[in-house]
Amino acid sequence: MKINIVFINILFIISLCCCVPEVIILHGDIRGYVTDAETSEPLKEAAVELNQSNITTSTTITENDGAYLLKNIRPGNYEIQASRFTYEIISKNVNVSSANISEINFALKGNPHSEFSDTYLDFGFDSTIKSFTISNTGKGMLRYALVPTQSWIHVNPIRGEVTTETDTILVTIDRTGLPDKKHMEEFSIISFIGEYIQEYKVDVLANGIMDQDLNYYGIVTIGTQTWMSENLNTGIRINYPQQLQTENEIVEKYCYDNLESNCDIYGGSYLWNEMMDYSPSDDNTIGITQGICPAGWHIPTSEEWHTLLTYLGGHLVAGGKLKATGTIEEGNGRWKAPNIGATNESGFTGLPMEIDKVGERGRFFEATLRELGTNAGYVGLHYDEAFADRAGFPINRTFNSVRCVRDP
Repeated sequence: MKINIVFINILFIISLCCCVPEVIILHGDIRGYVTDAETSEPLKEAAVELNQSNITTSTTITENDGAYLLKNIRPGNYEIQASRFTYEIISKNVNVSSANISEINFALKGNPHSEFSDTYLDFGFDSTIKSFTISNTGKGMLRYALVPTQSWIHVNPIRGEVTTETDTILVTIDRTGLPDKKHMEEFSIISFIGEYIQEYKVDVLANGIMDQDLNYYGIVTIGTQTWMSENLNTGIRINYPQQLQTENEIVEKYCYDNLESNCDIYGGSYLWNEMMDYSPSDDNTIGITQGICPAGWHIPTSEEWHTLLTYLGGHLVAGGKLKATGTIEEGNGRWKAPNIGATNESGFTGLPMEIDKVGERGRFFEATLRELGTNAGYVGLHYDEAFADRAGFPINRTFNSVRCVRDP
């Protein structure tokens, strides 16, 4: 009996030794201020980020007085980082201990930041000089250099420095020997920002016309007229036949197979009313209806199409002179074989496009209604004929391509 009592006492002592109370770990906080290193002014909306083992554990944004607070941080070693637009990034190490508040302040040094007045320079078909500006919206000195990609593009100055002033850069193009085709080139602006190099590109556009969606089209002069040498591709794509183009102050287009990439090739397809921007029929000798064309251009009237076809020798042969060359079968064009009579000697580069198929026929709207105002006039090109036919279809059932002609 005595032995049993001793054994029980031993078990009791062991159980007491094994019942270790649970340790409660109290988390800590980090607080501080982010200021401008030069002026000591508080920096609001600076980002403060806490990282451990390259993993972000907590982030916050400074208040108007530059203050920040990171709460409930598990004790341990961290990297804390402060950053703000146009300022350098500063990182520090911090040890968070249980139930304590660590105070970490940052004084950020400002960096220069480049700002440019233009993303593209459009020289059209006769300009040779354009300009844009470079500004420094950050701190300190901004150094920059310009690098043209073509020998016929010249910039002056080619390098410079900006603090609080604004530099004006003159860009000239040498048209000597430059083909009349559309050109889309660029030059680079290299900015040196602290330890970093930033590259910005400015497009140089020549011998074309830009629409409201920043699509750039080639142009061609045929006789006394100047035409777009590509199909218009402005507007927001909607699905055919589920959605209908309507008068809603938004230009809407259809693309073959409902793919934007096909509109990039063939242009958009439009109802007559959509093309006209819901303006009435235009039967003037020289059109006055801009419709969805770029500024300075308009929808061609029946008379203007007649002028074009007459200049090219009449409708029996004009179709071939308007059609792009090559065939789908030979892998060098968009028309089905045999693409009879296609020479494209006009430079018009007519493409085949219908909303439900491609390769056989291209139709281009007129601004003029026919047959008592119920049918929209069009000019048609065909893969198996050299002529250009002229007819009309109901205005609410036909989707055609659009070419614009330059205002006088």
